[in-house]
Amino acid sequence: MKKFLRAVRLDNSDDQIYQTAGTVAEGEWLVSGGYAVCDLARGYRCNPRCHCDDSFLHLTSGARCTIAEVAEIEDAVVEELIDALTQHLVLKWKAPSLAAARTVAEVEVRYTLDLCEPFSTDVWITVKRSPNPEGEGIDEKYDIYNRLMIGSHKI
Repeated sequence: MKKFLRAVRLDNSDDQIYQTAGTVAEGEWLVSGGYAVCDLARGYRCNPRCHCDDSFLHLTSGARCTIAEVAEIEDAVVEELIDALTQHLVLKWKAPSLAAARTVAEVEVRYTLDLCEPFSTDVWITVKRSPNPEGEGIDEKYDIYNRLMIGSHKI
């Protein structure tokens, strides 16, 4: 079975951090979101700050999330996510064509699948992006955490 990212909401802190982009509900599917990052070498272009350097992205709303969980996903759902992200890129990002949007959506969804592959399900993951030292592109660092448990209940 394939693995993908789902939103984790421990409290309402994401609501305070991502006021302009909006927040993701618990359990919604996320992509890494590397395609939607400011040119970090030049600084943030959003005011208030978008926090694109340390968040994941919802596929269709542009909302952000700080913590994601690695979870199993069905192949049919993966295709639905590609379709949804394609439509979002066409309608909201004004992609030059459906084919171009589909290519970006497929790359982003496949990247997220590859990212999750080595991890066990139920781990939490965070991201930190920074300008590449060579000045080209962005480096991503992911931290992994064991899922918190209170008694025998997952949170």
